[in-house]
Amino acid sequence: MRRKTKAIWIVAVALSGLFFLLGLGYGKEKPANGIYTGLLEAFDVKNEKAVFAYSLKGKVGIYISDLHGKNAKRLAEADEGEIIHHPVFSTDGKTVLYIATPEDREQVKSSLYVMNVDGSEKRKLYSIDSLITEAVFAPDSKTIYYLQAETFTNYSPIARRDAHDFDLYSLDVSGGQPKRITSMKDYMLESLTVSPDGKEVYVTKQDDQHSKTAEDIFASKHKVFRIPLGHPEKIEPVLLQGIKEDVFNVEVSPDNRWMAFNSIANPGTNENFQYEMYVLDRQTGQTRQLTHLKKHAGAAVFDERSEWIYFMWDKKFGEGDPEHEWYRVSLDGKTVENIPVVIEEGDSPN
Repeated sequence: MRRKTKAIWIVAVALSGLFFLLGLGYGKEKPANGIYTGLLEAFDVKNEKAVFAYSLKGKVGIYISDLHGKNAKRLAEADEGEIIHHPVFSTDGKTVLYIATPEDREQVKSSLYVMNVDGSEKRKLYSIDSLITEAVFAPDSKTIYYLQAETFTNYSPIARRDAHDFDLYSLDVSGGQPKRITSMKDYMLESLTVSPDGKEVYVTKQDDQHSKTAEDIFASKHKVFRIPLGHPEKIEPVLLQGIKEDVFNVEVSPDNRWMAFNSIANPGTNENFQYEMYVLDRQTGQTRQLTHLKKHAGAAVFDERSEWIYFMWDKKFGEGDPEHEWYRVSLDGKTVENIPVVIEEGDSPN
């Protein structure tokens, strides 16, 4: 990207991001004690089990439960000054992968950990002085794909310090050095998921490839992109019929027919944005809105039979600190159920 074009892009994104967040109420002060108890957004389901990150009075752990949110047990706990997050199962459900990063955002370091599903045999797989934001298993469970930011800075005086210059990497579960798959240095890549056949990866990002001015950047949308692993340079946006707003939190069903995502359901209003769950039928090309919860439905995961979509709902979205609740919705959208998760202070590894 040429220097002038990149500068325009950075200013435009910083301004639009600032106005967007302020409009949602994110400029409000956090609680004085700064201690959060509750679910973190990212999670996974497999073999009638769920794995998720939960903060108990500010101490984050990785937990496992049944799909009703019951019988929760802690598998791993963050070290002092550390946050652990984005837990995912291997395809066979026997292994859990998660990310550890410093609690102090001024420290730029990440580690990938794997452990058995009962919390045993935990080991550090990889560590680097950069930020790894998401990681997932390939369908064969032998390879891990992850998103890594090359820089952690504030590109403008009005933008907070954050991760930028993203690319996709892979790492063998047995160890060794990672492989860089893309060379995009993208401002932001999010919502990493791998197709069931292992041939392509999906992410969400800004569709700015043809933008030349600040006006172009403001008009561009956050979309789902397909990255063919055999030819990652041929990255392309995914057509979502009828969806004109920004798209986030993409997930592909195990049968490869459905694609779940969330998008703005109330554009053009004076209210806080409401993000609802949508699904794309990849056979017909049709999209449908599944939820009407009027806050923020995100972080979707399909069950193994591709019948239900599990997701996190932020009931305080636009009002300050998040407060996530776990839900599931049927593919026809007719059944939406809340799944209460109860964590006791005594929950510990088996």
